[in-house]
Amino acid sequence: MCGIAGYIGRMPPGAEARRRTLATMARRGPDDSGQCEVSVGPWRCVLLHTRLAIIDPDPRSAQPFEIDGRVLIYNGEIYNYLELRETLIGLGHVFRTDSDTEVLLRAYLEWGEGALDRLEGMWAFAIADPETGSVLLSRDRFGEKPLLTHRTDHGLYFASEVKQLVALTGHDFPVRTAAIGDFLAHGYRRIFSSPEAFFEGVVRFPSGHAARMTGDGLSQPTPYWRPRFAPVDMSAEEAAEGAMAEIDRAIRIRLRADVPIAISLSGGIDSNVLAGIAVHRHGQPLHTFSMLEQDSDYDESAAIRLAQRALGVPAHETRVSHDGFLDRLAVMSRAYDGPVPSLGMYLDGFLSEAVADEGYKVLINGNGADEIFAGYYDHYLFWLAGRTGEAGADFDALVAEWRDSFGRHVRNPLLQNPRAFLDAPTERGHLHLNAPDVGDYLIGHPVAAHFAETAYCGDLLRMRMLNELMSESVPVLTWAHDCHYMHHSIENRAAYLDRGLVDFMATVPSRHLIQGGFSKALLRRAGEGVVPPEILHKTQKLGFNAPIASLLDRGDDALRDRLLADSPFWDLVDRDKVRQLLDPETESRGRDNFLFCLVSARLFYEEFVD
Repeated sequence: MCGIAGYIGRMPPGAEARRRTLATMARRGPDDSGQCEVSVGPWRCVLLHTRLAIIDPDPRSAQPFEIDGRVLIYNGEIYNYLELRETLIGLGHVFRTDSDTEVLLRAYLEWGEGALDRLEGMWAFAIADPETGSVLLSRDRFGEKPLLTHRTDHGLYFASEVKQLVALTGHDFPVRTAAIGDFLAHGYRRIFSSPEAFFEGVVRFPSGHAARMTGDGLSQPTPYWRPRFAPVDMSAEEAAEGAMAEIDRAIRIRLRADVPIAISLSGGIDSNVLAGIAVHRHGQPLHTFSMLEQDSDYDESAAIRLAQRALGVPAHETRVSHDGFLDRLAVMSRAYDGPVPSLGMYLDGFLSEAVADEGYKVLINGNGADEIFAGYYDHYLFWLAGRTGEAGADFDALVAEWRDSFGRHVRNPLLQNPRAFLDAPTERGHLHLNAPDVGDYLIGHPVAAHFAETAYCGDLLRMRMLNELMSESVPVLTWAHDCHYMHHSIENRAAYLDRGLVDFMATVPSRHLIQGGFSKALLRRAGEGVVPPEILHKTQKLGFNAPIASLLDRGDDALRDRLLADSPFWDLVDRDKVRQLLDPETESRGRDNFLFCLVSARLFYEEFVD
């Protein structure tokens, strides 16, 4: 886990620009830094790297890393590096380190771009290859590691963060107002609807893609992997056994590190299955970190403490602080180079600080489980719609199961109707996180009524899950976690974002995803014997959240004055309407998401535009 930046072209940045860039990457890699310049065909290639040493911390594994003239800089971890190393040794490779870095470069030397299909992990890398006269750029399948690019008429800049592009190019990038409008109108789900970042001229290199820079310029990024729903006939027991094997393998290889490992532990299923398998099946010594919210609607302390007792490992609890909300959000905005996307991500920032304070470099989380195993409230209703007309399925009995389990906890009016997606398969109104009248606040920005989706398949449930996995919720979570955990020099590993696991789950018939009134049925099965039954059998989904009223005191005159101060922000948003919304006498129920997005975007402007 590191920071990378570089340039490919005719006018390489000078020594001062490189020094500035390395300085901006210090938090991403506090253990070492390095740079080099390589001739690649007609181009000069500058490669910059800062290291957070996790595997083989010895200086011999420092980057840029060179073998036979090829040079690699890389941010991430290759979790199956031990298996690949054995294969490469069998093919005649002789290793000089114990690092996954050397495995990655030797895999490229052996298989070229074909190595990408063999890698399991998270990465953003650049390989300068003078022999082919090209530079290969690539990013992992689920976008866990960021890679941003900026093109000019003389070359291509790339980096982990916008601030490094600013340092390397020597100029600022204007804020892209259309992106702010989309964020305010639709919430976090629209952030990755465009490859452009929050700044003009900055483009996100697509996840699951690779591209080469040659004398003809940068090739169009091409996908090396894409999820595909292709169910095969199998029993529920076969689905459970196959899922258990893939979950166990995915977790096992993510426990590889030469430094101690921590885990984010909530009162929910995802993190508890992860922790239970790690501790009870693999004997992994862990330190758990949990966040506690005092609001009773979001308090998971009882379940968290039950989980802690069952694990029997050191545990750390951090309570959400309601002090200094605006200042903390502003600091996070600088780390994100953008608005903080959700209240949950703001709260997760407290966890990153706690992990850093205890000196841990690696934190494992359960991101992606809902999108892979079907864990959201709407998933259940998509599943119900898909079961109608299926041989042997009693729709009325399935609805009765839903009413006795998840249906008891649903608050969204649309999702309280079990026939919601049977009667209206294209309905997506529940995904517009912000208030229906948000358009009244925006100046000149349309609020689209239709929620765009990629047509991955014809199965309603799987199409929704794959959109969340590849373009809506998971990319935002991985971006946010990279931003605020790397701000504290912590590697964040998502245990379930595993190619083998996702590929297997794409072969499981949808009917097996929910069983007996329980969503995430296959993940629950995997946790049997290692997770307390009281947690495995929970049906209410809380998530890590808090009421915004507990953080944003609308009765605080200084707070309102700061948010309403003169700013170009008011060219996008009606200040008078915001003033009214911030009035403590105004009813704000149902507008929590919009109010948070509004405050987050306003503080982003305060940091980067005002």
